[in-house]
Amino acid sequence: MNIFPLIYNPEKSIEVLGKTEAFLQKNPGIKKRIQEFSWVYHSIGKIIPQTTENFWSGHFFPYTESWDELQISFNLAIFGLYKQAFMSLRSGLELGLLSVYYNINDEGHNEVQSWLKSKDSWDANTPRTDKIWKILNSNSNIATFNKEINLRGRFNKLSFLHNYVHTKGYKYSNQLGVLKSNFQTFEEKVLIKWLKTYEEIVIIIVTLHLLKYPIGVLEYDWSKKCGIDNPFPVLEKFEIESIRNFLPKDYTEAIKKIADNDQFTQDLYKHIQEIPDMTVDQKEEQILSFDKMSIEHHPEGFTGWEKQEKKSLKLYNEKTKKKVLERIEILRKWAIENNMIKPQVERLKEQGFFEKEKG
Repeated sequence: MNIFPLIYNPEKSIEVLGKTEAFLQKNPGIKKRIQEFSWVYHSIGKIIPQTTENFWSGHFFPYTESWDELQISFNLAIFGLYKQAFMSLRSGLELGLLSVYYNINDEGHNEVQSWLKSKDSWDANTPRTDKIWKILNSNSNIATFNKEINLRGRFNKLSFLHNYVHTKGYKYSNQLGVLKSNFQTFEEKVLIKWLKTYEEIVIIIVTLHLLKYPIGVLEYDWSKKCGIDNPFPVLEKFEIESIRNFLPKDYTEAIKKIADNDQFTQDLYKHIQEIPDMTVDQKEEQILSFDKMSIEHHPEGFTGWEKQEKKSLKLYNEKTKKKVLERIEILRKWAIENNMIKPQVERLKEQGFFEKEKG
């Protein structure tokens, strides 16, 4: 029995979830579209450089927090909390801009610090939109693209998101400007509006990141040089293809042209191409090293890791399947020799990491 006078309650959210899922089942194209541009946004984080100088500095935080906000927005929307979903979209958009803003001169590890640490100082405040765009346009790639295609204009069309934060009347309230019950309900038109807004945000933020890091659109078989451990801020061919299918055609054409003429991008691309190709043995050793680390940190040790690997065998062709099974046997021998068969907790107990309980 609910002793609180709450109209918005979890039971109603679960009811809306069921209706949202039914809607997506009837409209697989919409569901697929959400999956596609969500993966595009997720992959774009790979082109933000992670160096020994900036690793763990917080320069990556605006992007990760932006991605979190977009995921949270999706969760709010499918439960019928649309106003709050739009508010999270606005946060995701703003943080996505800040990801490029703070890293515009590759000094994000320094520039982000006051804001990151939430200090009580003027430079710790989240900058206003006009200042953000002024700094963004200081990058010649962004300025060139914006002049040709007017990305800022596309961004300006999302200014209505501000109204949800400040509840600009009935339309931007929890009533959403429609005749509905005063609790969360499934609203198809509102969900579609949310979806289109989400998509617009992904277009803008992905475009800005690619303009800052144009190497993200250059296709190359990076594994030839790096195997499975790629230290460079680049994307795989399938990721680039997904972006190309998602962004407007004139956007991808303009970004590719910029990449071809960007000196830093071309110098880095040339440097990677000049690295000697890895041998088959080097790649295999790399995979084995990665698998050993995975086994060592797997909660169930080698036994759990092996089960996980064998579940994936159905995805491989016969040649690859045979190679994976051979690798498993090599690692089984290694695991026995290094006491990695047992679950991690048991191994730690044997090594005395846990004190015995006192009676």
